[in-house]
This record gives sequence, C-alpha cells and structure tokens, in this order.
Amino acid sequence: MTYTVQLEARRVGVRHAVQVVAAAALVALLPSVAAAKWTRLSTANFVFIGDASAGQIREVAEKLEQFREVMTRALPGATSTSPVPTVVVVFATDRSLNPVKPLFRGNATDVAGYLLKGEDLNYIAINGEHIDIALNTVFHEYAHLLIGNTIGAAPAWLNEGLAGFYEMTHVTDGGKKVLLGRAPAEHVGLLKGSTLIPIKELLSIDQGSQVYNEGSRRGVFYAQSWALTHYLTLGSKERAPQFRQYLTAVRNGVEHQRAFSDAFSADIALLDRELFAYVRNFLYPAVAIEFTERVVGEAERGTTIDDVEGDIHVADLQARVGREDEARSKLKAITDRKPDAALAWTALGLIDLRERRLKEAMPLLERAAERGKDNAFVQAALGRALIALFNEQRTTDTGSVLLLKARAPLARAVELDANSSYAAGMLGYVELAIGNDLPRAVSLLERAVTLAPSREQYRLMLAQALLRQGEFQRAIEHLGPLVASGRSSEVREDARRLLVAVADARARAVSASASTSPASGDGFIPLSSVGGLPATASRATVRLDLRVVQSGEMRALGQFRGIECAPGRVVVQVEANGRVLRFAAKQLSDVDFISYRSDTPTAVNCGPLTAPLRVLVTYRTRPATIAAEKIDGDAVAIELVPDDYTPR
Repeated sequence: MTYTVQLEARRVGVRHAVQVVAAAALVALLPSVAAAKWTRLSTANFVFIGDASAGQIREVAEKLEQFREVMTRALPGATSTSPVPTVVVVFATDRSLNPVKPLFRGNATDVAGYLLKGEDLNYIAINGEHIDIALNTVFHEYAHLLIGNTIGAAPAWLNEGLAGFYEMTHVTDGGKKVLLGRAPAEHVGLLKGSTLIPIKELLSIDQGSQVYNEGSRRGVFYAQSWALTHYLTLGSKERAPQFRQYLTAVRNGVEHQRAFSDAFSADIALLDRELFAYVRNFLYPAVAIEFTERVVGEAERGTTIDDVEGDIHVADLQARVGREDEARSKLKAITDRKPDAALAWTALGLIDLRERRLKEAMPLLERAAERGKDNAFVQAALGRALIALFNEQRTTDTGSVLLLKARAPLARAVELDANSSYAAGMLGYVELAIGNDLPRAVSLLERAVTLAPSREQYRLMLAQALLRQGEFQRAIEHLGPLVASGRSSEVREDARRLLVAVADARARAVSASASTSPASGDGFIPLSSVGGLPATASRATVRLDLRVVQSGEMRALGQFRGIECAPGRVVVQVEANGRVLRFAAKQLSDVDFISYRSDTPTAVNCGPLTAPLRVLVTYRTRPATIAAEKIDGDAVAIELVPDDYTPR
C-alpha cells in the first residue's frame, strides 16, 4: 500500500506543475478571530501552515530541513538557494486534506502527500495522520526539484535513482542524525526475482520510453535505477569517485552517455556484472550523518493565523490541482463575507489568468492590488497579468501603456520583498522592454540572477540588458558559460545568438563616431513568455572585435580539437605550430566562449570535436613547478574565428 501511495503522488508531482501563492504573503491580510486553529511556522527554506497541531508541523519542518541539508551536501555543485520559495501545508487529517487532493475520473486520488512545482512558488501538501508515508513521497519529488536546480536535465535513470535513494532518508536521535541509504523492501523484493536491464539500455531510457511509463518492466526500471545509484554512492569505494565525476560532468552540460562513458571507462559490461552481484548479495549499506545541532532551532514557534486565511489556502490549492469550480465557489463566498480579503481576490484572478482569460482576470487582480497594497505577492500577481497582456499586444500602442502600468505594482512588490527573484526578474524585464532606464534593468536582473542562479533565463535577460547598455564584455561573461553548458538546447542556442549580437554591436561601436551610443540599433529582444527565453538575434557573420588581452595573459591561434574532462578539471586542446597545446580550467563555465562564426556549434561538450574549429585561445602561463602535468597554461577564453581569419 505504501508503494502505491508513493507512486500515485509522484505522478501528481510530475504532471500537475502549477503556480502557487507565496505563504509569506498570506499573513496579516485578515483580522484575527478568537477561534483561530491554523498555525504558521517559518524556517530557513520553507514556510509551513496548517490545521494540524504545532507539534506535527514542527516535526514536518525539521524533517524537511534535514532532508534538504543532506541533499545539498550530497549533490556536487548544489546551490544553497532555491529559485522560488516553498510553502508546506500540513493538514490534521485525511478528511481535511481531501478537498485539495487531485481528481482522477472525478474521484480524489489516494495520496498522503504531494509536491506541486510552480514558476513563482512550490507547494507541498502533507497528511498529518500519515507523516512518514507522506514525507517519503515528498522527499522523492523534492529530490527531483533539487536535482533539476543543481544538475539540470538529468537522464531518467539518474533522476529516478537519486530521488529513490534520498527519499529513504530517515531522521533519528531526536532530529540530530539522519540515516542515509536504507533499502526499500519493494525494490529489494522486485530485484530478487527479476532480470536486470542492461546498463547500456538503462542509460537510453527517457521519459517517453514505454518502459518508463507502463508495463511490467517499469517497476524494474525504478528499482534498478535505485540499486545502481546505491551501488555507485555507498556500495563501492572505487566507483564512488567516478560517480561524482559523472554527476559533475552532467551538471556542466556534457552529453549524458558520453559523461557516463568518460567516468566509468568503456567497459560497461563489467559494471553490469558488478551490479548483478550487488543486488544478489542483498547487502545494502547505510550511513549516518550527524548534525551538530537541530536544523530547526528551539526558538522557532508557530503563530496562529485566521481560519478564513486557511480557507483561502485550501481554495487556492484546489484551483491548482484542477478543482477550479470548487475553488471559485469557496473564494466568492469569502469575498462576499470579507470584501477586503485581497488574497481571495488574487486567487480568483489567478484562476482566470492561468486559463488565459486575461480580460476577466484584470479587474479581479486590480481590486486585489488596491486592497493589498502592502502585500508583495498580490502586487506581483497584477504585474504578471499586465505583462501577459503586453505579450499579446506588444505590437500595438496599448502594449506600451501596459508595460508602464506594470512597472508600479512590480516596483512595489520588489520594495516589499527584496528576496523575491520572481518579482525582480519581472520588473527587470519591464525596465528592459521600456528601455529608458537600462541601469535599473541591469541592477534588477543582477538581483534575480543572485537570488535564483539556476534560472538561466534571468542571465539571458541580464546579458541583453548589458548588451544594450554597451557593456559587451560583461554580457559575454554571462553568455559564454550558457553557450558551453546551458541546460537545454534552447538556452544554448539563444545564448549563442546573443553572443553574435554582442560581437556585432561591439564591432559597430568601434567603428562608430565618439558621439554615437555604443548600443544604438540594438533594440529590445522580446521574450516568448514571462520568464521565458529571448527571441533569436541575427545569425549573420560579424566583423571581429577581439577580446582585449589583459596583463599576464597570452594568446595563440590554432585549431580547437576538443576538451578532456576529469574530476575537478577540464583541459582544452588546441593544435598550434605542429603540436597539441593543453590549457586547464576547473570547469567549462570558467572559460569565456566567444564566437565570430555563423556556424557556431550549439554546445561545447567533453570529448573531441566532430570537426576542428579555428580559434584564438587566451591563457595564463603556469609556473615551471607545474609543468610536469603537461599543461601549457590556464584557459581564460576561447574565441571561435572564421576559417580564413589571419592575425593583423
């Protein structure tokens, strides 16, 4: 039964990605009442509310914070910040959870807990009567979220294997210790009587594969993905460093199967035999991780919030799991009783906004913003709706008016919540589109990048703002890593095209008169959606205006042959003057990749290039004491130049 509940909740978490109300914005909107039964508790990384007891809410808070801490310690390069906040609703009973359960064929699904991912906030629902069952499910889905934030688009086996491995995290010793690596009985039993999937085949399975979605082998895929992750993490001292190398390579944008082959050598058949022996031994080691102090300190105590505010939470969550009619009915009843309930008006407006009923959404969100002038979420919701209207009408005169109108609520949202990357990113987008205060656009987008480093669209917008401001080198510094290791082909392609636009603008700036603005002629590049990617820039081959060589740097002309990847280091290979030069860096993102070619590759990965490219490599020489490593210098920049380029 436990396995079935977890499986159903996973499907919910994957298929119902929705946007949710920020819990921090839900407080102090409504007057208190004597019979308040809802509680609010804040920790470093979550906000918890619920009609469960304060003790149950603290238990969930402690376990979630510990799980997050374990995950961020374990994943190479894990960021300590989340792109968006996460609000956790702890329901006292299955009955109180029932109104927000997703529906299947008209009936509420049998789940103890779930996670819904959103662009501006993530939502977690927990049944306080079955906390451990619910948390196993939530741990699995939250692991997926952290994996996506850290590694990006991981292959299916790795995504499910890591999530399955870490969902078994168990809290002990009064909250000061966690046990990592426990084996789920369902997986052990299934592996005992099943034929394993060859690892070569396992690596090729994706979310569209039949075995991933249905059939008797689906369970084997999940179980074997867990077992392989367990073996590479805890089962083999020799394989663990290779696994960390593989994770780092995937995070840096290396093609998944190449990263696996590079990390584990070419003999995958040997790994097949090792895994077969491992699962037949039925010995899965676990390790304990101790904390010097409780993750949730003794000082945090819950505070009561209004029952009506709890009802707004329930209605808002109902809307986001596809129960819009119930949500509308509940929210309208609340606004009839409390016309000043800004959050209820916002929740109503967001239902229409998600359904693209923008004309119906606008008066509701305007009414909410008037009543919730001191609520960052309410103000940001109105700004988001105005941007959505602008994206529909940007070619009309009305489009410009909508942008100017969006500026005020978004500025208020940023003022009220300095830690909201979403509000800062939207206001930065507005300032960039209006174009009369580019320094402010740069400042806002820099804030968004700092607050949400894993959201690459913020860096693309920041690079565009820097381009328009004439800060070409700073734009290149943001775009180079995205070209080399962006998490999707769309991100890499847009970064490449923006690099072409930067090179073109820089060349025109050099040839222009001193009175000409460096960024003249470079207008706003529209975004496909709020928080989306820039539209394409020109593909034309541009005139060269090379990166200026700085003090202590040297430059060589040659043929870019490929990149060697090893734990903690990458080596760029450039053939020049009859020999292959090797230039080192900690990771690909530390090297500026600049292109002056119209056929720039859409990605730069570990391994040899299919066709060598003519390049200028800029590097710093190394001390003689390190020359024994056969490294010719530290790589600073790779500039891809046309095949017929010759130095002046």
